Amino acid sequence: MTAMTSLRVDDIIRSVERLKPMPSNVSHILREIERQNVGIDTLAGMIGLDQVLTALVLQISNSVSLGYSRTCSTLHEAIMHIGLQRLKSALMTSPATSLMGRSLSGYHLGEGELWQHSLMVGVASEWLAQVLHYPNPEQAYVAGLLHDIGKLLLDQAVFSNYARLAEYVQKYNVQLWQVEEKLIGIDHAKVGGLIAEHWNFPVVLVDAISFHHVPSFARINQRLPAIVNLANSFTEDYQVKRSALLSFQAHPESLHILKISQNDLLNIKIKMKESGVFPNFAKVG
Repeated sequence: MTAMTSLRVDDIIRSVERLKPMPSNVSHILREIERQNVGIDTLAGMIGLDQVLTALVLQISNSVSLGYSRTCSTLHEAIMHIGLQRLKSALMTSPATSLMGRSLSGYHLGEGELWQHSLMVGVASEWLAQVLHYPNPEQAYVAGLLHDIGKLLLDQAVFSNYARLAEYVQKYNVQLWQVEEKLIGIDHAKVGGLIAEHWNFPVVLVDAISFHHVPSFARINQRLPAIVNLANSFTEDYQVKRSALLSFQAHPESLHILKISQNDLLNIKIKMKESGVFPNFAKVG
C-alpha cells in the first residue's frame, strides 16, 4: 500500500468512526424484543415515540415489494403483521435505511438505486436461505440488505478514481472489490464490515458483510456470506439500470461452502424466477 492510499484508508476509517452510533432508543427497543413474553402494545408504544421509526415500521408492513399485501394503519397491526423477527431487522437496519436512499456519484447510482439493489439482495438472500435450510433466514435478509453499505463511505474515493476503476473492471475482467483494494487501499465490503462493527452488530453479520465476495474468509459462519454472494448474483436479471461498478459474479467457493453443484445453482435460479420472489422489481428486457 502506498503512502497516498494509506492516508486515504485512514480517512475512510475516521469517517466510519464519525458515524452516529446506534440510537439509544433503538437499542432499548431491541433489548425489549429479546425479552420473553414481550407485549405488542409495549413495543408499539415505544416505537410510537419516534416518528421516523413509526413511519419505517408502517412502510415495511405495507411494502408490496417485500411480499406484503395487507394494509396496516396502526403500529399494533403492523408489528403483528410483520412479526418480531422482521421488526428486529427493521430496527437494526434503520440507521442505514435513509442513507441508502441517496445517490452515489462515484458508483454512478442515482437516488434510490443502491436501496433498490440492496433490497433485492436482501429478499433473495432470505429466499435462498429458506431453500437451503439455513436456520435463520431473517439474518440472511439483514446481511443481504446491508451487504453494500460500505459504498456510502467509499463513494467519494471511488468518484476520484472512477475512470481507472471502470477501466480495470472492464478491460481486465476483475471484480470491483479487487480494484477498490488495489487503487484505494480498501474495498466497500471491508468498509461495510467496519460500519457493522461500529453499530455493534454480531460477528456473524459483520463477517457476512465484510466477506460477501470471499465467503471462506468469514471467521465463524461461512454459509451466510456464501448465501449473500449467490443472492447478489441472482439479482443481475432484475437490475433496471446497469452500472459499470456493480458486480454480479458468484464466487466458486460459495458453491463448495453451500454444498451445491453448478447444476443445482441453475435449478435454484430457475426456481427463484418461477416463485415470483421479486413481484414488483422491474426485469431488464
